[in-house]
Amino acid sequence: MRRQQTPWLLVCWLFWVGVSALRAQEQDTVDHQQGFRKTSLFPLPIVYYTPETGWAGGLAMFAAFRMPGQTDRVRPSQLQFGFAYTQRKQLLLYLPFQFFWKEERNQIAGELGYYRYAYLFYGIGNDNPTSDEEVYEVDFPRVRLNLLRQIAPHHYLGVRYWWDDYRIREVEEGGILAAGMAPGSSGGVISGAGLLYNFDSRDDIFYPQSGFLVETEAFFNQKWLGSDFKFHRFSLDAAGYFRLVSLRNTLALNVWLVTSDGGIPFQQLAFIGGPRKMRGHFEGRQRDRNLWMLQAEFRHQFTKRFGAALFSGIGAVSPRINQFFDQKTHLSYGAGIRFRISKKEKVNLRLDFAGNEQGEFATYLTVKEAF
Repeated sequence: MRRQQTPWLLVCWLFWVGVSALRAQEQDTVDHQQGFRKTSLFPLPIVYYTPETGWAGGLAMFAAFRMPGQTDRVRPSQLQFGFAYTQRKQLLLYLPFQFFWKEERNQIAGELGYYRYAYLFYGIGNDNPTSDEEVYEVDFPRVRLNLLRQIAPHHYLGVRYWWDDYRIREVEEGGILAAGMAPGSSGGVISGAGLLYNFDSRDDIFYPQSGFLVETEAFFNQKWLGSDFKFHRFSLDAAGYFRLVSLRNTLALNVWLVTSDGGIPFQQLAFIGGPRKMRGHFEGRQRDRNLWMLQAEFRHQFTKRFGAALFSGIGAVSPRINQFFDQKTHLSYGAGIRFRISKKEKVNLRLDFAGNEQGEFATYLTVKEAF
């Protein structure tokens, strides 16, 4: 089976190098000339290996700051930048961001990116066999924007726009994509807009220990917006955070529901897996029009710098909403360690080791919590 793998010794070495570098980089300064308060700026080297890419290397940068005139009571804006280049001449450039202004009454979040990459595709459904695995190579620039306005304390209403120009460069002979059996097999433009409602009462944006974050979406992908496809999607993504016994212990819970209809390309179908939703499953191994997922994580902070986590999740996808809970349920589980690269903003470097019910395992190294 060809799947993403990261050598354990390499991951541990990289984690230690990142910890040493990031600890030296933590800052809390004020630029009096421009008015921006630089809370933290962290460079992180990227080194990994997968069968699809060969060796890859690059650099990621994470910055958290406050706008001119904002006090520490205002949540910090954040900006990330990363790039990686692989042995097989694949390129990743990405710039996720989130900005708050006017005392958090307005916020804009999203991602700008360009990806030239190889992905695995197993078909559409909830229980695809390993024998269906195929690799496809794709180029796509990406624009994702969310604009929100506070309408009451903790309540935000806004709009979303997503655009991807998905250009499939190469597929495996004899595979599902080569035969054109999956919608979107030839690529195409995704261009859609929708409405967002958020409820956010978290006590901290990076490491919440109390409160809730709920996002509901009504998304419509339309040809009059320049899309090659027409479909709609509704989703609910809710997380709750609870202190247990002391400030050192936190229980985090997450529920995710998706239902969609129309001419949906395979890359826009709901899926489980990846570094945030049911770690331990390869991202997109199970994908379909409808999805449900529950996950929980227990977090413990040993010291001001070091912590650990235990997590588990269950979920499934289905072709019809009336079959939501009739499908095989998938399981994920694992543990991780945390290093706090910013004690002031509670930003963690996260190293997770996760598995699934089929005995497959994956390693994740990233910044910030999974949810």
